[in-house]
Amino acid sequence: MHAFRKVLRKVAAVALGVGLMAGSVVAWSAPASAGAACSGTRVESQALKNVSGTTIGWLNVYWDGTNNCAEMQSAGATWGQRKWMVASISSCPLSDKGKNYCNTIASKSDAGNYQYYAGPARVNGVGRCITAWGEISGLPGDSYIYQVHTRPYVGHC
Repeated sequence: MHAFRKVLRKVAAVALGVGLMAGSVVAWSAPASAGAACSGTRVESQALKNVSGTTIGWLNVYWDGTNNCAEMQSAGATWGQRKWMVASISSCPLSDKGKNYCNTIASKSDAGNYQYYAGPARVNGVGRCITAWGEISGLPGDSYIYQVHTRPYVGHC
């Protein structure tokens, strides 16, 4: 399984490079974990920036009609560097919509030392709101822990 993930990551890197060179937007992404990538419609994308304001990653949230899914994608100079990455998502009651806290119903995360993506992390979103967050840390010469979350914190109900 580890060899399969390694090949899948390399294919993703090549596909992204070819897409970027062609000037097109690449919507496909390879997962860092053994599960399938997030499917459905992307409903939110939040940039994760370092202390100098450079985008080092993207938190992407998807909806497929039943589940919400989160992935943390590496970007810029961090693409291909092994670092600590987290993608996490929680479902919350509808009464939490717009709040800065979630009375968690269910929660899923994917975390590890990845080069390209953390995730997918999925929760059932039918009749619920969600909150998602991502993290990148462990970059060479950088002791910061960078985190990003959905806006508002609880939304997509």
